[in-house]
Amino acid sequence: MNWSTNSRYRIFLLVIISVIFFILGIMVRGSNEGVLFDHVILEYIHNNINPLLIRIMKFISFIGSAYFIISIMAIIIAYNNKGKKYYESKLLLLSTAGSWTFNFLLKQVFRRVRPLDYFLVDQGGFSYPSGHTMVATTFYFTIAYLLTRNMKDKDKRVFYLMATIAILLMGISRIYLGVHWPTDILGGFLMGYVFYNLSLILSKEEE
Repeated sequence: MNWSTNSRYRIFLLVIISVIFFILGIMVRGSNEGVLFDHVILEYIHNNINPLLIRIMKFISFIGSAYFIISIMAIIIAYNNKGKKYYESKLLLLSTAGSWTFNFLLKQVFRRVRPLDYFLVDQGGFSYPSGHTMVATTFYFTIAYLLTRNMKDKDKRVFYLMATIAILLMGISRIYLGVHWPTDILGGFLMGYVFYNLSLILSKEEE
């Protein structure tokens, strides 16, 4: 397997991000308490709840749900396959389904309890890393990549900025609804970014 300089640099960066992720995971493993800035942020939100914002955050959270992403992914894959764009379909399926599966396994490892005192909606399962944020990071960055493969770097930035905004809003919605500690969101973003990049590296080897 021949790795380009860019690929080696990317892997080094992903290793650093992964180390940060796992250090954070060790800090919260099996815990039902917040760490670092968790309580400060959740307390502020909890003391400034707005009914309209709750409805907005529920909608944003839905955009990162399995129902929504699977539906959009199925439409995109069907369209790609019709146009014989099999690489695009493979990458989207690999990155998104893989991110979901890996997130489930990570939750079983860290087994962090959700911030039950702050719940505005019901949510089961473990907390770290945030599944909505991790999968949304992988999914929306992959979409941005596929849409901009043949564009100049300057034009790509717009799509990646849009993807980043969508991901940040997703994370904020999960914090606002009280179903995740802020550090869960950070962990979800870190590992979602790692998985997105690994998917690109692996799929390019077979492209």
